[in-house]
Amino acid sequence: MWHIQVGIAHQTAVDWYAFIRDVCSQELLHQPFQLGGPGHTVAIDKTLVARQKPGNNHSQAVPPQWCFGAVDLMTKQIFIQIVPDRSQATLQLIIQAHILPGTRVWSDEWRAYFRLDQQLPHMNYIHGTVNHQQLFADPVTGCQTNNNESRWNACKMCLKRHCGVERNRLPEFLDEYMWWAL
Repeated sequence: MWHIQVGIAHQTAVDWYAFIRDVCSQELLHQPFQLGGPGHTVAIDKTLVARQKPGNNHSQAVPPQWCFGAVDLMTKQIFIQIVPDRSQATLQLIIQAHILPGTRVWSDEWRAYFRLDQQLPHMNYIHGTVNHQQLFADPVTGCQTNNNESRWNACKMCLKRHCGVERNRLPEFLDEYMWWAL
């Protein structure tokens, strides 16, 4: 009986994996989507994905890198986007681009989301908030961002499995994560 073992070179595997990430990015660019709509609830949140680790005296200073994302609690679809800052102007542009009018939007009480329904009245958002210093979920309204926290954790674990990701390659890894989550 013959036993044939086929192997591929490490660099070949790395190259193919990079090609697959490029395909995911291209697919997301050519097939843009929006979350929510009337009857849907979308939870929004921001997270820090890159920073200098405390106690690491050998590393160079690393500027923080923030991402913003949302989860449609009905369909479980997500989007994640790297943001230059966490300002109200930046985040509101992204919210309008990715979340359909008439959506119930849940967030924490970050100042950039303050009175989102009043700041963007033409979008007809129904905005609910939860104060994370007091509760994980509002017991009256049910408002929570736990789905986002879970997604952020899974995404960060995926990035860690690659032993970290170079800053310039972060968008393609986030696109890949988003594509698999669709």
